[in-house]
Amino acid sequence: MRTRATPAERRLAVRGTPVHMLQAGDGPPLLFLHGAGAGGRWLPFHARLAERFDVLAPSHPGHGGSPTAEWIEHISDLAFHYLDLLDDLGLARVHLVGASFGGWIAAEMATMASHRLASLTLVAPVGIKVEGWIYPFLFAMDLPQLVQTVFHDATAALALAPRDLTSVDGLAELYRERAALARVAWNPYLYDPLLRRRLGRIAAPTLLCWGEHDRVAPRVCAEAWAEEIPGAALRTFAGSGHLPHVEEPDAVAAAVIDFCAGPRR
Repeated sequence: MRTRATPAERRLAVRGTPVHMLQAGDGPPLLFLHGAGAGGRWLPFHARLAERFDVLAPSHPGHGGSPTAEWIEHISDLAFHYLDLLDDLGLARVHLVGASFGGWIAAEMATMASHRLASLTLVAPVGIKVEGWIYPFLFAMDLPQLVQTVFHDATAALALAPRDLTSVDGLAELYRERAALARVAWNPYLYDPLLRRRLGRIAAPTLLCWGEHDRVAPRVCAEAWAEEIPGAALRTFAGSGHLPHVEEPDAVAAAVIDFCAGPRR
């Protein structure tokens, strides 16, 4: 039995690709796509959303509890993977929320199939090239530097801390996740050259959530996304870095709930 606080674990196969997914809550379906290093995590943000939605939180192939899928070679492969997941679950339309790398995937999905989305929320997505900004090279950072870059409050990083880096299995899991990310985000680094010009195709009501202290994708990136997506609303969060849904889960969840319940629907 699943509750808002304790999600059920589901094991699925989408076109032969195994998927591990956490699910909890009641209400309209909401698909959440996680960022790098956050697969298989049920966060306070998810629990808050589960008070109003049936929250579906799959792990990307190669992340969390989902094994690597060798056929995934481009970010669009992940977008089609999740559209196939919606088909398999019999969900014609969902609220879609994506954070950072997951926001990139969500944006790709929205350019392909906005009619499948009741709403789109992008939490500090990467994925487009922004003039005057180069994403920091996260792959080369040690853990303290990574925490300093991603978070405004370093203590918030504990929610996404690696489970175990002292064992062979823990190190293998970290390597597997980084390799899966690199397959689609290494060259070009953290963006799809075609995505920015396609953002104008997004027809779903769109909310952008951004931390005011984001060092991965700062304000200039937020403004670029807001400029390209028709009618997009931008909300900023004063106490957050790159992951406001982790650092200010109640405030970001409240913004998502309010947006999804608004008169746009």
